[in-house]
Parts: sequence; structure tokens; C-alpha cells
Amino acid sequence: MKTIQILVFLSVVLLAACSTATDNGNRDLPDMCVVFVGASITEAWDFGNYFPGYNFQKVIYYDWDKTQCWDQVVAYDPDIVLVKECGAYFYADGTTPLGDYESCMQTMVSLIQGIDAIPVLSTTLPIDVGYGGCTQEQLDDIIEFNNWVRNYCSSNNITVMEYYNTIADGEGQLPTDCHDGDGLHPNQHGYDILSPIVIPTLESCIGIEGISVGSIRALFN
Repeated sequence: MKTIQILVFLSVVLLAACSTATDNGNRDLPDMCVVFVGASITEAWDFGNYFPGYNFQKVIYYDWDKTQCWDQVVAYDPDIVLVKECGAYFYADGTTPLGDYESCMQTMVSLIQGIDAIPVLSTTLPIDVGYGGCTQEQLDDIIEFNNWVRNYCSSNNITVMEYYNTIADGEGQLPTDCHDGDGLHPNQHGYDILSPIVIPTLESCIGIEGISVGSIRALFN
């Protein structure tokens, strides 16, 4: 019985692969609308300079609850929606309501999938403790939240835009030469470091969706 299930599963995968190849024949990343949902770091990112030729749009909302700007996202009719939480919304005293932030991210994923777009969640950039009021407790909350993002995405076959690990120094902080003194917002050098991962990460999320390692393993249990 297991052998039959495996064969059926593999047949579905092959059919999906063929279908995806056809559907994506005219859906290379430059032809797709990608909406970046974020706040000040996203707003200051010079997309025209770093990503010429791509249809990258921004929805800027200065609150951790990005579900409140959903109508602006839908207005772009996006193919991919990337959601990023800003380090500024993590509390200096370490009492950030992480459960609320996580719930918001899950709701955003549901909304994105509900319009047949591809969700991408971003890890939050690190901060530089001691600059601009940034604290170790704040950084600890960011690290905990990022671990949740990675685990949630891994369990749900969602692509992660790994901003944190791309720029963090050996102490897990935003390097001092990557900001202009506030410990939070990257300067041009910071954006120079972050920008090269954007296109490859977005390209990696285009393809067969919904087929996870867990679904394969389940056939053998």
C-alpha cells in the first residue's frame, strides 16, 4: 500500500513540475510584481539603484501590525509579497509582545496566499547595542523572533529573506560601519551588503509550492 501511495505522490509531483514549468514560462522575476511591506528601512532602500528592471513596489506602514495596510498591498495585484518587521518595534526593556508579532505574520501569510500570491517572510535586521538607545534586551527579542520566523517558514514551506544573518557581525549585532549612529537603520554600506541576497532569494521562491519534506516523510511512516 505504501508503494502505491509513493508512486501516486511522485506522479503528482511530476505533473506539478510540468504544470509549473508551463505556468512560469512567462513568469520570470522581472515580469512579476513584488510588494515589500515594511517601514523606514524599506522606505529608504533605493530600489531603482539596486534592482533596476524589476517591478518592486513598497507598502510602508509605521506599525508592527502590517495587516492594517493590507488594502494597499492588494491594490498592486502582487505575485510575491515580502513582509518585514522593523527592529524599532522591539521594546528596549525586552518586553516585546512577540506572540502578537508572530500572530500578525501568520495572518499576513494567510492573506497573501488567499490572493494566490507567494509569501516571503524576512528576518529582522540586528541592532547595534549602545547606539541610539538600542539595548541588549531589544536585540534578544529580535533574535528570538527571527528564530520563530525561520522555524515557522521551514514548517510551512515558505521562503525566508535572511537579512539578519547576512549583515550581523560576530556578536550578532548590526556592524557599526553599517549605520550612521542610530544603531538601527543601515547606511549605504549596509544596503550594499543586504541587496545582493534579494534577487536570488525571490527567484528561489518561484516554482513548485506546497511540497514539503514533511509530506514526503509522512508516506514512509
